[in-house]
Amino acid sequence: MLELIKNNLTQSGWTLIALEGNWICATHGSLQRGLLFGDFSELPQEFNSLLRSYSALTQWDAIVFCPAGIDSSLLKQRRFPNIQLWYFDIQQGNLFPFPPTKDQLIPHWLRQLASGKSVSLLGDTREKQTFIPFLTYILLGMNLIVFLLMTLAGGSTDQRVLVAFGAKVNTLIQAGEIWRLLTSTFIHIGIMHLVFNLYALWALGPLTEESFGHRRFFMIYIFSGLGGSIASFLFTTALSAGASGAIFGLLGALMYDSFKRPNLWKSGLGMNLIIVILVNFGFGLIQPGIDNFAHLGGLLTGTLFSVFYSQKIADKTT
Repeated sequence: MLELIKNNLTQSGWTLIALEGNWICATHGSLQRGLLFGDFSELPQEFNSLLRSYSALTQWDAIVFCPAGIDSSLLKQRRFPNIQLWYFDIQQGNLFPFPPTKDQLIPHWLRQLASGKSVSLLGDTREKQTFIPFLTYILLGMNLIVFLLMTLAGGSTDQRVLVAFGAKVNTLIQAGEIWRLLTSTFIHIGIMHLVFNLYALWALGPLTEESFGHRRFFMIYIFSGLGGSIASFLFTTALSAGASGAIFGLLGALMYDSFKRPNLWKSGLGMNLIIVILVNFGFGLIQPGIDNFAHLGGLLTGTLFSVFYSQKIADKTT
């Protein structure tokens, strides 16, 4: 049962970390709720010292495996603040909550796992707690505001305006204006350029932000944007701008994440992302003015971030 739980959580994007006493902590970037599981014989006197680095999480569920069965009189012997205990009698297959609760999330999840079904613990939780991709909304707003300011300043296709607002200009970057590698990812050349990129961000942003969590999503977006700008700077001298590198970074991160999570890959998400990437690169080859080097740099950066993140999770769980 322990291996079923670990495999299911890993495939659902949870981060598993080994604690003292062979206990395991599981967290998910999009939830404010954590999960603990371990053996009754190794139940610690208190969890506070083990969970200091998770101070942002105020609600925890602890699944306590009881191989030798459980006497109901033992249930009240341990009480932990902000932790809902679930004593799992392995002999009888019964689950005893303490303190008593009507929450059916954990019991339903364990029953599904025991029946051989691969079910995400996030399913019922999302019904109770709607995820808000607020960073995606902020990035959308920032791009729109910058475009509006450029329009008022003379137009987003005016080269003087583009240079003034921070487009990627190789000679100026070489002269020391390195900040253009970042500012260029927030400006767009023409309304169609803006609409295309913001639609892509609207479609990909919430899914990526929920899969990786707010902080990691922001890191993927910013570093992928920088990766795209650096690749463009190294391989083309043309003036360029746009969020395409950052968006391709989201594509790369999601593609690798779906590859590492069989449930997502089988759903068709991974293959759909590959098709989107190939179509966009193909369009960039035949359509003049599209910076495919920025696309490739962003894609590579986002994919590498996802690879590194997956490896970090794997190292913590071994």
